[in-house]
Amino acid sequence: MSKPSLTNELTRLYELLEKGAITQEEYEEHKALLLNQARNTSSHNGYGDPVQTKPTEAKPQIIINQSASAAASSSATAVAKNGGCLKSILATIGFLVVISVILKACYGEEKTVASTPAIEPAAQTVTNTDSQEDTQENIQASLQSAKQENAAANDEINTLWTNMDVDVRNHLKPQQLAWNQQKKKQCQSNQYPTPEQNQIEYLNCETELTRSRISELQAQQDQVYVNVKEAKLQKLKQEADDSIKTLETTWDAIPEPIRDQLSSNLKSWTKSADNECNSEKPADTEIQTEINRFNCRIKLIKTKTKELEGYKL
Repeated sequence: MSKPSLTNELTRLYELLEKGAITQEEYEEHKALLLNQARNTSSHNGYGDPVQTKPTEAKPQIIINQSASAAASSSATAVAKNGGCLKSILATIGFLVVISVILKACYGEEKTVASTPAIEPAAQTVTNTDSQEDTQENIQASLQSAKQENAAANDEINTLWTNMDVDVRNHLKPQQLAWNQQKKKQCQSNQYPTPEQNQIEYLNCETELTRSRISELQAQQDQVYVNVKEAKLQKLKQEADDSIKTLETTWDAIPEPIRDQLSSNLKSWTKSADNECNSEKPADTEIQTEINRFNCRIKLIKTKTKELEGYKL
């Protein structure tokens, strides 16, 4: 096997440097050694005397052969692998940095979100306070409105009751008293949390029942009027008859001489009483006009009877 040439040796040495198998300093040292050996070989093979060279320090000879080249290649491969590992490490570090940034951003968002409720209670308190104030104002406004509507309904039913025919009113009075008691029981309410709200409910209930009762009374007074007046007239006729009988009994109890003196006076009174009662202003209805005349006669008869009782023995 032929010995490698100087050119090949220098080329392989340079390749080792490029691959990183040797350092620049080692490259320069080995290159100088190869060149020095080449000079010595050239001097011994020539025709002149050997060239006197400056003694050099003995250094171990590095023989660059195929085995050394393979070793250098292995070293370069290892370096390349180490470089790949380094890249992987750097990539991993970069990935961790990115993850750290993301986590930091997420933590910042969570912190912001977490810090928000600390502000919300104060805002919620203000909102609740405003809402409570609005609610209280609405309650007071509703209470005032309920009072006004209730007062108007009570005025209306009281006016209707006062202007109602006295006989019809007396006829409906027991029913009206029972209705008043039932209304209070039906409208009593404690289902709301505040006295104002319960009062509003009570007033609204009472107003509704009162307006309904007004309609009932208006219909009832027309329905019962004729029957009530007819019953009243029959009662007055009977009372008038009884009053006349009482007057006659009293007259008979007066001594005859005195009756003779009072006879003309009694006849004059009878005619005057009839004229007075028949001349009264007519009422709205015929039956009421007749009732008024009977009331007038009964009143005059009772007054005359009381007068005649003074003449009895």
